[in-house]
Amino acid sequence: MRPRLIPLAGYVEYPPGDMLVRARGFADEMQRRRTVRDFSDRPVPRAVIEECLRAAGSAPSGANQQPWHFVAISDPALKRRIREAAEAEEREFYAHRATPEWLADLEPLGTDPNKEFLEVAPWLIVAFRMIRADDGSSHYYVNESVGLACGFLLAAAQHAGLATLTHTP
Repeated sequence: MRPRLIPLAGYVEYPPGDMLVRARGFADEMQRRRTVRDFSDRPVPRAVIEECLRAAGSAPSGANQQPWHFVAISDPALKRRIREAAEAEEREFYAHRATPEWLADLEPLGTDPNKEFLEVAPWLIVAFRMIRADDGSSHYYVNESVGLACGFLLAAAQHAGLATLTHTP
C-alpha cells in the first residue's frame, strides 16, 4: 500500500521555465559573493542580521537537531576582545602550526595575523557547534550540519547586500 502523501506547507511549485530563471538568478547572485577583508563601518540594522540568522536556522541538520548556536556581536569593546584573542591565535598559527605549503597558499591573499576587520565590521557572527544537546544526548552530523547552516547564513547575507568573510582562528 502506498503511503498517504501530505502536502508540504508553504511549498511553491514553479513551472520549469520559472525554475530555470530562479536557479540562474540565484547562481548569478552567489557568483557575485566575495570574501572581503576591508569593511565599511556603516551600521547594519540588527533586524537584517536577525533575518539572516533566521535563514541560517532553516538549514537541514542531522535528525533535525540544529546543533549550532550563533552569537551576533556589535559591541565595540567585545569586538576588540575578540580581535585580540584572534590575533594571538593567528600569531601562533603563522609561527608554529601552518605548513610551508599552507603559508604559500595564503601569500597571494595577503593575509597575516593582523585582523583589523574584526573591529571595523559592524557585526561579527560567531558560529558554535554543539556536540551534545542540553540534556546530554548526542547530535548527529554536527560538522556537516553547522557547515550547511553557515552556508545558508552566507547566502542570506549576500542576498541582503552584505559583504562577508569567514574567519576561523
